[in-house]
Amino acid sequence: MDEEEHFDCLIIGAGISGLDAAYHLQEHCKWASYAILERRANLGGTWDFFNYPGIRSDSDMYTFGFYWKAWQSTKPISPGKDILVYLREAAEEQGIMENINFNTDIETAAWVSADNRWHLTTTTGSRYSCNVLFGCTGYYSYETPFEPSFPGQEAFSGKIVHPQKWTKEYDELVVGAKVAIIGSGATAVTILPSIADVTSHVTMVQRTPSYIAALPEVDPWANFVNDWLPQNIAMRINKWKAYLQGALFYQYCTRYPDAAIKEIKAGMFAEVSSVMDREEFDRHFTPPYNPWEQRLCLAPGGDFFRPIREGKATIVTGHIDHFTENGIQMKKGNHVEADLIISATGLTIQPNFPFSTIKVSINGEPYKASTHLIYNGIMISDVPNLAFIVGYTNASWTLKADIASMYFTKLLNYMRKNKITKVVPREDPDANVKHENFSGGLSSGYFTRSGDILPKQGDKFPWKGGVNYLLDLVQLTFGGFSTDSLEFEAEDKKNS
Repeated sequence: MDEEEHFDCLIIGAGISGLDAAYHLQEHCKWASYAILERRANLGGTWDFFNYPGIRSDSDMYTFGFYWKAWQSTKPISPGKDILVYLREAAEEQGIMENINFNTDIETAAWVSADNRWHLTTTTGSRYSCNVLFGCTGYYSYETPFEPSFPGQEAFSGKIVHPQKWTKEYDELVVGAKVAIIGSGATAVTILPSIADVTSHVTMVQRTPSYIAALPEVDPWANFVNDWLPQNIAMRINKWKAYLQGALFYQYCTRYPDAAIKEIKAGMFAEVSSVMDREEFDRHFTPPYNPWEQRLCLAPGGDFFRPIREGKATIVTGHIDHFTENGIQMKKGNHVEADLIISATGLTIQPNFPFSTIKVSINGEPYKASTHLIYNGIMISDVPNLAFIVGYTNASWTLKADIASMYFTKLLNYMRKNKITKVVPREDPDANVKHENFSGGLSSGYFTRSGDILPKQGDKFPWKGGVNYLLDLVQLTFGGFSTDSLEFEAEDKKNS
């Protein structure tokens, strides 16, 4: 058996969260030894994993990018390949690459109070241990996308593919084909304009419409700021301008939904009014929920609407009755012809969140996510020496990654200063904390389907949070380190 390799901290995952965590460790805990364990052969996480046409950020890069590495493009919504290049440059510039162990798939992680350490074993038998563990594996399952079965789908003569399983084969199959995309979320809105020019025709089959905002492809303000101001100042201005713009619009949507609906729908109608009358538009572009109850879809340069205006794409709204040999039969009686069906039906949350596929035990007891509470949106009740990153749903992921990483380094420095070997969030039974399903503030399907398996959130601080950037920034980053609801074990107590 391989000898166990020990670190002060192990980071699981080399996506945007893992790289951000590594930077903060290097910057604020220079004393700490660390390694990133990545099961894939490349860094980047989502941006290395997904290969479907048009894969891009669904929030602006000025807040999605790192505050410690400028995003210099004037394109706020950027292609996945550009993001992957950016992440690699960031890792190389900060010397993070040399601390990443690729092709390292963790099979088990066991916390042992006898030595107050995590002990990890890989699928190949390699062993690691650490004092603290930082989970940066995201929130969705790489292995099992949400793929509902449809009646008669075995009769369909073409291929059916979920975007999560996209390969180069499908890049060739869409050429000249009649393609049906099932779904109306960000993935469907991204794929449709990306393949419309090479297919025979694209039909988006949606049960419920989404709100779609057409944004300028290039941000003229960022262009001006980048040209006239030093890079470090321009970067901060672009970030805060983008954040405040998004945050104010979010507040507007949630506080004044009727006005927001009117404004968003007016923008969408302006994009398609040349080819749709008002009745048809309302049928295809009237979601049954208020803006930001689910994520708002973005269309850089209005790219989603262009193929509709040009007659290369159409929308069919309604319920699917069954698949046929050559397409999809709708319950209303209309039939969608297709040679290839793209089932953009969504994601599945990790069943063992936030540990992805890792089998976890605490002193021999198996970890069951749904029996735990999320602490400050960063830690898990009754799980020692663990932090994790899950991004915002109403703002850029990286804003939360920054806060979680800064909080984590403050915690590590506090533990080192006070000779603490173990920290555990504990719920006070006298506090009468009400347990609620964790939803990230959204009613999206991937959250509602996972309510029974995710850790719960509380109805009061510090068990409720992680959905408001400014509030988290003040409570978790500025000022001293709060020990509220944290149980510590000192080194001298352990050795006594």
